[in-house]
Amino acid sequence: MITAILLLAQPAPPACVEERKAISEAAAAIETDYVLADVAERAADAIRTSLAAGQFDRHCKDPKAFADDATKKLRAILQDGHVFLDHAPESRKAGEYDWIEAWRNGAAANGFGVRQVERLKDKIAYLHLTGFYELEPAKAALAAAFELVKDSEGLILDLRNNPGGSDETEWPVQWTFMEKGSALPLHRENREGKLSDSSEPELPWVRYGSSRPLAILVDKSTFSAPEAVAYSLQAQGRAKIFGAPSGGGAHMLGEAVRLTGGWQVVIPEVRPYSPYTGGNWEGTGVIPDVRATRENARTEAAAWIREQVKEKGAVSEPETTP
Repeated sequence: MITAILLLAQPAPPACVEERKAISEAAAAIETDYVLADVAERAADAIRTSLAAGQFDRHCKDPKAFADDATKKLRAILQDGHVFLDHAPESRKAGEYDWIEAWRNGAAANGFGVRQVERLKDKIAYLHLTGFYELEPAKAALAAAFELVKDSEGLILDLRNNPGGSDETEWPVQWTFMEKGSALPLHRENREGKLSDSSEPELPWVRYGSSRPLAILVDKSTFSAPEAVAYSLQAQGRAKIFGAPSGGGAHMLGEAVRLTGGWQVVIPEVRPYSPYTGGNWEGTGVIPDVRATRENARTEAAAWIREQVKEKGAVSEPETTP
């Protein structure tokens, strides 16, 4: 009886011990690895201050809720929508996280990112891409889509409701609208400086080329990889952008960093930039050339393409002698 009373009188173990340690380790990893060194130092200090104040102590008994809440706080502190905390105790190594497998498993059900292909009047094509899955499983669907639009006189590429995906697919998609041998449209750098450039890809589908008008639709739901396509082609003068500013996620993720208790943090470590502007879309999003509501963007894009085709036709018509 006395033993039982003594056991009951023992203080409860402090809450969030492993979670607090994981957040402390995440702050250290961000300070070391985040792509912008000055931001990383300030953010790490802010994370530690918030941690000491107990602001990360919610949902400690619910890993998913804790991960969601901590991710929201880390993104607010860093002002970067790519960083995230995840609970993956079964992962064999850093970089393997359950949500990526779930995303991959949904690829076929989501048409491998090809949502809609349509031929409008006046030989204008419309292509809606809602994700960039990894290239090998997605290339057949993308090849079929580009085959269907290849003979149009102009294309509307809709990148709304596209939260991102794989750069191995994003890269050839933007080259679809460029000529072979063009200058590289994006470079990359980390804290140490410029990284080696990605080479021009061999396209696994038909090239649309650079001579026909291209209108791209974006809004807040356009994030990360599709922003790279829109920003790059806009910066080159290849495409006209319609809609509203996109989500503003330019930075590229590194490998997951393993933390105490089966937690891991994934940190943006690379910054892409355009040789045409010297900058990127981080925080600002891709800014449209023509602001348009969600309902009107496609209509306005089609009207612009028709005008471009009309002007091109007028210029190319041979002069006739009276």
